[in-house]
Amino acid sequence: MKNLRLYAKPIMWLSALLMTAFVSGCGGGDQGRDPILGLPAATLVALTVSPATAEVAIGNAQQFIATATYADGASIDVTKSATWSSDKVAFATVTSTDGIARGVAIGIATITANFGGKVSSARLNVTEATLLSIAVTPANPSIAIGGQQQFIAMGSFSDGSSSDITAITTFSSETPSVATIIASGPSAGLATGVSFGTAVISGASGIRTGKTTLTVTSATLQSIAITPINPSVQVGATQQLIVTATFSDSSTADVTGSTAFTSGTPSVASIGASTGLTTGVAAGSALMTGNYNGKTASTTVTVTAPLLSSIVITPANPSMLVGSSLQFTATGNYADGTTGNITNTVTWVSSLPSVASILPTGKASALAVGLTTISATQGANTASTILTVTAPVIVTGVNLASATNFGVLAGTSITNNSGGTTLVTGDVGSPSQTVDPVQAAGFTNYKSGAVLTTALADMQVAITDANSRTCDVNSAAGIDLGGQTFGPGVYCYAGAINITGTFTMNGPGLYIFRTSSTLNSTANSIVALNGGATAGNVFWVPVAATTLGANSFFKGTIMTQSAAITMGDNASLQNGRVLSGSAVTLKNNVISR
Repeated sequence: MKNLRLYAKPIMWLSALLMTAFVSGCGGGDQGRDPILGLPAATLVALTVSPATAEVAIGNAQQFIATATYADGASIDVTKSATWSSDKVAFATVTSTDGIARGVAIGIATITANFGGKVSSARLNVTEATLLSIAVTPANPSIAIGGQQQFIAMGSFSDGSSSDITAITTFSSETPSVATIIASGPSAGLATGVSFGTAVISGASGIRTGKTTLTVTSATLQSIAITPINPSVQVGATQQLIVTATFSDSSTADVTGSTAFTSGTPSVASIGASTGLTTGVAAGSALMTGNYNGKTASTTVTVTAPLLSSIVITPANPSMLVGSSLQFTATGNYADGTTGNITNTVTWVSSLPSVASILPTGKASALAVGLTTISATQGANTASTILTVTAPVIVTGVNLASATNFGVLAGTSITNNSGGTTLVTGDVGSPSQTVDPVQAAGFTNYKSGAVLTTALADMQVAITDANSRTCDVNSAAGIDLGGQTFGPGVYCYAGAINITGTFTMNGPGLYIFRTSSTLNSTANSIVALNGGATAGNVFWVPVAATTLGANSFFKGTIMTQSAAITMGDNASLQNGRVLSGSAVTLKNNVISR
């Protein structure tokens, strides 16, 4: 018994020490975990960062937790013992000692913790800044009954920025009997005083709301004034008139939106009856009057014509073939830096009308070989350019060889509307045809065989020949041939060739129209031949697709290496052919080669 008492204290001390070691192993913060009284040290086996994936807005923070796991099963929060880092500090930063990450810009960053030789990471997705609060400004303003106040919603965001969010804010008045407000739209936030009192004005966007108080006074209207005083505007320009009301308490209010405006001379300057926006119509002066709640004010608006400083004629120094026409354009440069098309107001003159005449509209017609000066005059300003008229170049025709016999030839397919009335006077050829076109007597439809193969090959040779011809006109732009008359020649355009209205070819010879783009005619357009021009010598060679408008009247051979040709409903092709290395679409057409 005495010996038992002798060893009691050492045993109890040892037990307490072992218990302390056990508790330390379960929740202590030391990473080394030194051996205690001969017990083995616990080994760090894993490190985990949580949450594994998180999302924050720009400017907001995210706490990451690092947990160490040891071989004896113990797990310890080592967040403040680990070393933290971000692989994309442009998107998110992290405090190296506590795992608090903060969004910097929209993007994804990897947040990494390093502890005791173990590494673990988490993904942080940084989204756009979130709206934290709204301030409705101005704060607590005052207006008179009938006066107006424009409120602005300023949003404060999680990234510390602020911006005007009026356009995405919905406004409301808690007391519309005192003040109304436009909730949304172009005039959102515009409040109008209705009666004496106060109204709380709210602006809401998403879950955020800002408020201010609007006081409507009962002061009586004393006078109104229109500004600016006696303004000046140019013809076609605008000037906003503002009406300011003054009340008995010396307060003022912008009442433009509630004022009725009139112009004394609308032919000189017009004005919006409820807006006050004045527009110059013609040179002169006009008295503008505003009426608000029985008070009247006026101002005189002077309308001036801008001073013309110079004229530019386009195209500059062009060349034309005898028998063709060309539209000139006159552009006015004004002292205020503006420009305008003055083609129809200048005076056009050709120095040698026998070489080329010119209409008051600026349209010139080439009559004989030579040079003439084309001038445009308005007031003291004159501009001129040299027009060269040349004779048409005589070139040999394009040989279609065996493709000559075909009215329609397609390398891939012909699509013809079922039940339609398409009539082709000539052979038809394509390996695939949805509905065979009706043909005049004596012609054949080829869907395979040597005749079709040879015709397609000859077509490609003819296209190569047409594309090799030297251009008489070579333009980097496109052209609308509508309303123009051309003589024989090779016309090359980088842009699309369009035909609106009537296009006339005048005179005998070869006509080749090449485009690196599309060939298009509008509905009811007409291609006409005059002065000995014949459809057999007219060739259209587009690189891209061709579309003939409904009820249009076209002439000449259309041939394209690999682009589709589409004829609109009831479009007709007289004395011509539709030849494509690709597909042809027909609909109630008349085609006669």
